[in-house]
Amino acid sequence: MFKSLTVPSFRWLWTGQLLSQFGNSVFLVMALWEIQLRDPVLLSLAGLAMMLPQLLAAVGGIVVDRMDAARLMLWTDIMRGGAVLLGLLVLMGQPSWRPWIIIVLLAVNALGNALFGPAESVVMPRLVAESELPSANGLYSVTFQLSNAIGAAIGGAAIAAIGVSAVFGFDLGSFWFSALAILLMMRAVAGRFGSPSAKPAQESSPAPGFREGWKAISGLRWFVILLPLILLGNFTGNGAFLVLPYWIHHHLHATATWYGIASASWAMGTVFGSLSGGALGRFSLRKTVGVLGFAEGVLMLVFAMAKGVPMASGAFLLAGAANGGLNVLLITLMQKAVPEEVRGRAFGLLMTVLTAASPLAAAVIGLTLTAVPVIIWYLASAFSACVLGVGLWMIMPDKSESGPAAEAMPVESV
Repeated sequence: MFKSLTVPSFRWLWTGQLLSQFGNSVFLVMALWEIQLRDPVLLSLAGLAMMLPQLLAAVGGIVVDRMDAARLMLWTDIMRGGAVLLGLLVLMGQPSWRPWIIIVLLAVNALGNALFGPAESVVMPRLVAESELPSANGLYSVTFQLSNAIGAAIGGAAIAAIGVSAVFGFDLGSFWFSALAILLMMRAVAGRFGSPSAKPAQESSPAPGFREGWKAISGLRWFVILLPLILLGNFTGNGAFLVLPYWIHHHLHATATWYGIASASWAMGTVFGSLSGGALGRFSLRKTVGVLGFAEGVLMLVFAMAKGVPMASGAFLLAGAANGGLNVLLITLMQKAVPEEVRGRAFGLLMTVLTAASPLAAAVIGLTLTAVPVIIWYLASAFSACVLGVGLWMIMPDKSESGPAAEAMPVESV
């Protein structure tokens, strides 16, 4: 897995995201805890701010395929860093605006992700050899989740220890450090990414871009068949995570520090799962992803039944491990199956499809938070994960029977 770090360009990208995700995680834990303290119903608005802009990822994918993906990542991080700086300046003059400043910044960050995510999917396979791609994806996922774990664990305590303004400043610095790392990555692969003018001519209408992206995704027949279950899982899962600070505070009667620990447990679990991606790839793909999906659902049920934060955090740790391993296997499969010339559009559209149910979850939370028991979200998340696991077991291709992933899932020519 660590062999990919010998490639200078990948090493710069990895280093930049290590700090960027850490700062973002500290900020997110602070943000959701502060919002639910002011008014729990505002969690719904915060959820919409985080999720609605990500529906533009399909448009972002088209932009990525028409522009220099690495340069787009650079300017996206500069934009998000500038937004945090502006928010910090406004906060110093108007402290009472804190919840609204936080919500706006969550929206700006989500908008940046709608561009940054598809661009990453295009850049990553260019940095490492195809044979090293599964290991690089696993390491990159570890980076993301380890940063989230440490950031979440620190974020809860940081509210009292260093104050909200200091958290803003750290998040600002992390974005600009990431931008510097991306610039150094681009220099390490000078001439490898090309320029916007070097891209093949594309149609002026956005419609063909959407169609080409969907053609690539629709070649993954298992994904199309399981899409309703995937959307149900995203709906319930996003709802469960959005009400987590409320659950920790009002039902488990714990502090912001314990909320950070619970969030960190999930992220640390996904680190372990991501690290196991290479080893899991040796087994039957169909059986492995099916077991991981079902296990995640059972562990979410254990979380819902837990009577204290330590037990809940332990269940979250194991559920995160199942989720991390599952994601590494599926992302690697899809990267190999989707042709590079439409990868930005395909993954942008994929991000939009996968987040389509999330704004609905946030809206429903706002309407039902005080009327419906919060535990319903965790029970529903457990049920949907179990059902998806069964569906993956039944429908996914099996590498041992179908050959390499890229051959097992032929993609329509576009």
